[in-house]
Amino acid sequence: MSDLMFSRDEVSLSETTNVKTGAKSVLYYYWGAGRRDEDDQLFFGTIDGSPSEHTIEQINDVLEEVPNERIFFPLPVPWFFANTSVTVANEWLDDAPGWHIKRPWFTHIVDCAGGTPTVVAHWFAIEVKMLERLARHPPHPNIVKYHGCRVRNGRVTGIYLGHLDGDNLWDHVSAGKKPIDKEPFLAALESAIRHLHDVVGIAHNDIQPFNILVSPEGTPTLIDLGSSELIGERISQCRMYSTWGEDPADVEREAAGIAEHPVSTKSRDLAALNKLRTWLDNPVHPWAALRAKLSDADSEA
Repeated sequence: MSDLMFSRDEVSLSETTNVKTGAKSVLYYYWGAGRRDEDDQLFFGTIDGSPSEHTIEQINDVLEEVPNERIFFPLPVPWFFANTSVTVANEWLDDAPGWHIKRPWFTHIVDCAGGTPTVVAHWFAIEVKMLERLARHPPHPNIVKYHGCRVRNGRVTGIYLGHLDGDNLWDHVSAGKKPIDKEPFLAALESAIRHLHDVVGIAHNDIQPFNILVSPEGTPTLIDLGSSELIGERISQCRMYSTWGEDPADVEREAAGIAEHPVSTKSRDLAALNKLRTWLDNPVHPWAALRAKLSDADSEA
């Protein structure tokens, strides 16, 4: 429990459902960039159940301060940046419209129990490395724009990205919004993917409906390079990579029970693009098949 007491207005939340058991829980968090301090400190904790069941006293009881070194990587940059510098954004961006600050994927502090204490900071550094590589090339209209990093007390605490209006593809189609003009939509996505592969030299590795934003005009933007890596390099342990597209190589690995993470490949991205082509004709929740498979496995156990 933190020494500080937070109000409901200060605390953000993310509801989660265990894909295997269906159990619901809530992750509560507070970023300390504001009236309490200027250190971008993170407090977070989880409670089983739904938000309506939780009092502010219960929430404060579970909020714990997370040491900065666990989630923010230091400057100068870590050794694995290999001649990559970090673009430090101007502080005036904090109050300027048109920007979105992406924070480290801190939920994996608990999801990846086998990781080292600084594993989240390591992932965040790799994502920045990929974005810096992306920024060295002409921008693509269907890939999220990177504008540098937020730095506080010698550590990178956030990534400035261009603000985008719209919803992710799953939310867009499930809400019955403007129908997707399938062929131009997929052509724009393929152009973005080819840009990553052939110009930038990286693969996205996690292309699925939650990582594609749809603008009010119906155009796609590829977001979340948190799983990206140089083509042919191994995706580090505990970092996400998508098997949603059912790339034959990933299917084979899963069938063989290989635990080691695969390498970053073009084929994973292109398999996901092909699946989108059929998925758009009959969209279901992207993880419905995974939930069914886990449920079947439990029934057989």
